[in-house]
This record gives sequence, structure tokens and C-alpha cells, in this order.
Amino acid sequence: MDGSERKLGNPPATATLWAEIMSRLGNWRVWVSVVLLLLVLEIAVLSIEQARWITPQPTLTLVLVLSLVITWLLTRSRLPGIVALMISLVVGSGVTAWQAYQLPAPEVRAFAAFIVFLTWLMGYISTRFIIRRQNPWVATCLGAVVILVNLSNLPGKHFLFFGFYFVTAIFLITWTRMVKKHYVTDSAAGSTRRGLPYLAALLLCLVVVAVSAAWATPEMRFPQLQTMIATRMLWKQDIEKSSFNLFAAVPAKHPSSTSTMRRDLLFDDVWNREDRINFVVSSPQPFYWRVDVYDTYTSRGWTNRPTSSNMLEEDVPWGDAGALADHNTITYTVTTGMNTDVLLTAGEFVSSDTTVLVRVSDGDVVSVTTPRVLSPGERYTVTSSISLPSPDDLSAVGADYPSSIANQYLRLPLGFPDEVRLLSENITSNASTPYEKVMAIDAYLSQFPYEENIKPPPENADGVEYFLFTRKAGFCLHYASAMVVMLRSVEVPARLAIGYLPGDPGEGDGEYILRDKHYHTWTQAYFTGYGWVDLEATPGSADSRVSIETPWISAGTVEEYRQYGALGPGEAFWFPGYPYGVPPGESATEPVRIKGPFPFADALGRVLLVLFVVVVVGLVLLIPLLIFRSAFYRWLWRVDRARLAATVYSRMCNLASMVGLRPRPQQTPREFATELAAEFPEQAEALDNIVQAYVENRFGRREGKMGLYDEAVVLKSRRGVYESLLGRLGLLRRLLSRR
Repeated sequence: MDGSERKLGNPPATATLWAEIMSRLGNWRVWVSVVLLLLVLEIAVLSIEQARWITPQPTLTLVLVLSLVITWLLTRSRLPGIVALMISLVVGSGVTAWQAYQLPAPEVRAFAAFIVFLTWLMGYISTRFIIRRQNPWVATCLGAVVILVNLSNLPGKHFLFFGFYFVTAIFLITWTRMVKKHYVTDSAAGSTRRGLPYLAALLLCLVVVAVSAAWATPEMRFPQLQTMIATRMLWKQDIEKSSFNLFAAVPAKHPSSTSTMRRDLLFDDVWNREDRINFVVSSPQPFYWRVDVYDTYTSRGWTNRPTSSNMLEEDVPWGDAGALADHNTITYTVTTGMNTDVLLTAGEFVSSDTTVLVRVSDGDVVSVTTPRVLSPGERYTVTSSISLPSPDDLSAVGADYPSSIANQYLRLPLGFPDEVRLLSENITSNASTPYEKVMAIDAYLSQFPYEENIKPPPENADGVEYFLFTRKAGFCLHYASAMVVMLRSVEVPARLAIGYLPGDPGEGDGEYILRDKHYHTWTQAYFTGYGWVDLEATPGSADSRVSIETPWISAGTVEEYRQYGALGPGEAFWFPGYPYGVPPGESATEPVRIKGPFPFADALGRVLLVLFVVVVVGLVLLIPLLIFRSAFYRWLWRVDRARLAATVYSRMCNLASMVGLRPRPQQTPREFATELAAEFPEQAEALDNIVQAYVENRFGRREGKMGLYDEAVVLKSRRGVYESLLGRLGLLRRLLSRR
């Protein structure tokens, strides 16, 4: 019996039972596609969860699973697409509200709702395309956008998600391709014999191509394009400050330093102490690297008056270059180690090799920024005018100041403590020149110990007064602030500068590493004939990282930094974009050389990003062609049963005209068909059928009427004739082909 059943082809009982189970659950191939889809999207979602943008955060994995399940149920229900979409949006809104409003922090709920609803939509759209059309590209593109945007704000170690995402995406694309091409059948033998080798071969080829491209492709940046966009979209700063900005409460994952973060400098209880590298400077000699200056003192700290910003193109000098003839001109290169729009300046800014925004107050440059935020590893070159006068030079300078300088930089706030003013006058009572006043105030401040763990002054207290008379200890902000206001109290124009100490010696000669802990404030005093002169008010010590023992930051004293710092000459260092790396968890002072010009995972991520952009641009460029192709085929293959014969004949003539076989006015339809048959002998019978139907319906007794059999003959003939004519179109044929 068993043998006869096998000969007759009857399936065994187990196969019948399996087929019954699968028919109830749905097509098993679709289930495999959905599982692979879940893996692909879960990696993108998991990258967001692991980044921990907010704490606590919503459970995006649960949202994704719910979205896939609901979409599968809606698709199985055979509801109209618009109805299924509306139901999904309603359910997704409920899940979003549930996830967002269970967070205790109200300020992050908007961002949480945004990423939850985005996850829900991504799951719905991707699942619908997979189930209905076996189309994996929508899912992989959406997941790629999420993972690229997310990982662009994360450290390099997170780029491992790229590898996992890439492999699972290839599996999904290959599987759906196999299903469409019928490489995967209901027969297990057929699947094993044809599907798995195909899958393995395709995966191997794609991985080899991707690895090779990632290894060989250098880092790709488009600074000129980014600068051009930024200079024409300066209104983006208004978006960053808008109350509708969903990302306002979300912390950045890369360290950042932008002009919007430095508007006010308050007496706080914390200061920069980390070892991370913010900049690397290549310069003929070390300097104090200025970021910004503050001109207005308040009891709580420092701020700036409104200033004007001026766009300056690359390599265009600022101001009157002739006025800088007595100064030494230097050129230095800065490599960024964080997201920043800061342009480090030393002395007086002259020009840069990139477009910049020069912020000016009363004709005086107070800061220079870039119109866009630079990424870690980008470089710019600055030309500055340097004047480092000696104490002998400055001791001969009198107190004759320009009115614009005196009016602005001698101001003190209303209610400024008389105790500070009286102390300053007592300290400088024997000083007759600005130089002697600076020396007297510096000597007085040097008695205070340096201490970073300082609590902010009480609510109603003046910061400098609290430092001088109560706390009597502080860090650079307190020393520099005290010197500025004390100099102003005795009629010496002064302002507060903020930036970086000269830094640690780098790997090569003239290279200086500016770490986060080198962030520093110092005093600038105005001396007629020399301009603004840098002064160091903070006493030199190991704790303060200041080695200068004199207030004058001159060419001689700044040379002390060549021997000062945690790294000695020749030792390696690292920050993003440099060819040295530090494994996670190890100290930056114990570097490990990474083989190759850059980490592989980072390079793979950049290659995938470039490929994704190329695909998107290609699709945008193809849209007009796709629209034209769609319209052309609708015109060519549309069936009008009332005028079928005439329509088929007319379009045949149009196609023939496109390949240079236009019918002549004196030709009858049969003569034209004979001429076409000479060109396409294999379609002679089909041409005769089309012309016969056209003549009979146009001129015969059956005008306008065709039976079902005649319609079928004409439609079949039409296909062969049209395909032959399209074949003569060559390149256009390939562009228009649907196959």
C-alpha cells in the first residue's frame, strides 16, 4: 500500500498535517521574512536603547514587537489599506502615550514620544511591505537611516552595530530575493539543494565586497559643501533655541563646545577636569589659545554685550593688515577632537583657510567661530598677529587709553562692593603705572591657595567679594575674575579671556595637545601701543596645571610649557580622527597603535553611509524616468475593449515610427503590415491578425464589435508585435523594460 501510494504521488500523513498547520498559520516563507525583519530592525532599535539618550527611557524593543504583531494581524484581516493604516496609527498613538507618560521627567517626554512613534511607524511600514510585496528595501533603508543618525553621535566602539545590521540586512534581502525567484519551495529537498548554496554564495560575495571597500576607502568628508550650506542657513540657530525643539533636553554623546554654550560664564562649583583631547595644535611655539572674551561683570559671573557678527571668506584678511606690521605673524593648524564651532586664536586674528564668523564689539574682535559645527578630526589653519612685549616694554606705558576702551572696559556693575574697590586701591597705593598695579594685584592674589572643589557663592553674594574675603581659595575663574575687577577698580582696562593653556607636548615638534582639563580663564589688560596683553593670575602649581610664575605671558615664560605636561615628546596620543587609538577602558596615556589608517568599524560605517547616500541620490534622479516609464506602459498596454482593434493598430504604428518604420500616407494597412513582416518575419502571422481585425472593425460589417475569441487573438498578437518593436529601441528599450 505504501509503495503504491508513493508511486501515485500521494503525500504521507505527516506532510499533510504539516501543510494543514502551515495553512492556518500562514505562508512559512513569510514568517521567515518577518523574523529576519525583526532582527534587522531590532539591531537599529537596540543601538538607540544602548545609547541611553534619556534615563529612564522607553522600551523600544517592546514597541517594535507590538508593531510587527499588530501589522501582521491587520494584513491577515484583509482590511482596506487606509483602514488598516488608521487602526495602526490609533494603536501606535496609544502605545506612544503609554510609553512616554510613564517617564518621571516631563522635559524628555516629547523626545521619548518621538522615538516611540518613529519605531512604531518603522515597524508598520516595513512589515506591510514584507508581507504584501516581499520587499525588504523599505525596511533596510529605514533601519539604515535610524542606525546612521544614531551612531553618528556615539563613540567609535558602538559602530559594532553596523556589522550586525549589515549581515542581517543581507540575509533579509537575499531571502526575499530567493522567495521571489522561487529558489525556496515547499519541498525541503528543493530548498536545500538550490536555496542554501545560493544564499551562501551571495552572502559571501557581498561581505567580501563590503569588507574590501571599507578597508580601501579613506575617510570621506565634504567640508566645502557643509560650509556652503551653513553660511546660507544661519537661521538654524533659531531652531536650536526654539521651544518646539524635541531634542533640546537630550544630551549630546560627543563632547561639544559651541558659541551658544558660552554666552554666560557663571561662578560654579565644577570645572573641566577630564583627560579627553579637545584639540591638537601644530604651531611654531605654544600660546594661550583663546576661545572667547567677556566684557561685562555681574555678581554671578560674566556675560557679553550685544555684538555684531561678520562673515569672512577663506584666506581673506580681517581689518587693516598694515596696522599689524609691527607684530609677528604666525600660522598654526588646529585639529578638532570634538563637535565644535570654535576657532582657537592666539594674539590678533588675521585670517583662516575656512569661512568664519568674526564677532566684533566696538571694532574689537572678541571671538571667531565657524558657521557650521566641525566634526572630530577636521582641521583648519589660522594666521594671527602676535605681540609679546617684555616687562621692560610695558613698564614705560602710561595710562592714556582710547575712549572706546576706557568706556567699555572700566565699567563695574551698580552695587559693586566697596570693599573690593578699597582693597584694590590699598594694594596699588604705591603703584604709579599700569604695570606696577598689575604686579601689586598679582602678588596679593598669589597668596590664595588653588582649589577646584569650590562651592558657588551664596545667592545674594558677589562672586569676587566672596572669593577675596570669605572663601580665600578658588580656581582659575576666581583668580582671573578678581584680577579683572580689581584692575578696573584702579582705572586699568581689563577683560576676562577663556580658552586653553598651551597644553601637553605632542608627538612631533611644534605639536600641542589641548585636553579638557587645560580649559582655562585668564586676564587681559590693555596697554596703549601694544593692545590686549595676556596676564596669568592663577598661581603656578601642579594642581592648577599652570607653570608660569609671573603674570606676564611672554615669549620667554610660555616656553616653559615645552617641558611641562603629562606626555613627553615622542609619546603617542589619540582622539577621534587621529591614527592612534586607545582601547575602551585603558588610559589615554598608554596608547596602542592601530593597524591601518583608521579603525575598520568606523570605516565600514562611513562606506555604508556613502553607499546609502549614493542610492538615495540615484533614486531621486531616477524618479522622472520611472514616472515616464509608468506613463508609457499605461498608454501602451491599456485595453479599451470598445476600440480594441483601432487602438492596437494605432499604437503599433506609433511604435514603428519610433524605430524608423513610419507608415507612408499612400500605404494601406495591409501594405504596411507586409512591410513590417519583412522586418520581423517571426511576427508575420501576428501582424496579419492585427491588421485583419482593424480592417474588419473599421470598414467591415462588424464595425465596433469583436467576439471574445477575436479579442484574445488580437491581445496575443499585440504582445509579440509590441515586444519586437520595443526590442529595436536598444538602450531606450532597456530603460523602459519592466522585466
